[in-house]
Amino acid sequence: MKSMIREWSFVFFDLGSKEAARRVRLLRGLRRVGAALRNQSVYCMPYSTNSFMSLKQLDKDVCVVKADVDVDDVEEMVEAYNLFITNVMNEVHEKLEALEDAKASAVDVQTKRGYTKRLNKMYERVDHLQYIATLGQNDEVMNKVEEFKRQIVEIDDGNPGKLI
Repeated sequence: MKSMIREWSFVFFDLGSKEAARRVRLLRGLRRVGAALRNQSVYCMPYSTNSFMSLKQLDKDVCVVKADVDVDDVEEMVEAYNLFITNVMNEVHEKLEALEDAKASAVDVQTKRGYTKRLNKMYERVDHLQYIATLGQNDEVMNKVEEFKRQIVEIDDGNPGKLI
């Protein structure tokens, strides 16, 4: 990630324990949009107009702000976002192995349906990873995304009942 990303979006919220379901929906939404945990109840991501608007639409009670991060603090922000990207990348890698297993066992109608569902979800995960890598200007992860896409095609082109 280029360390000179100075414009960031921050999300602040305070949801009590009685609002657990709402908190879970919000946390899933933050992850889907591409926000990384900064501190307790504070999420951040590199600023873009679209992502900023998406953050504002997650919940009526969140506070979303755009801020220019001081040059001395940019590296810390970049590290936090890189950790988020790494976690998503590891999740995609694990699910890729599960996809390969699902393809190998897709020998009847039921297991083929399960494989197709996993395949579609895998494409969504890789698209999400590509989106957050683009926001973070992370060329290394973008290369990994392309590698993941090639692996998905290789798995999908393989014969059921065999591991690649």
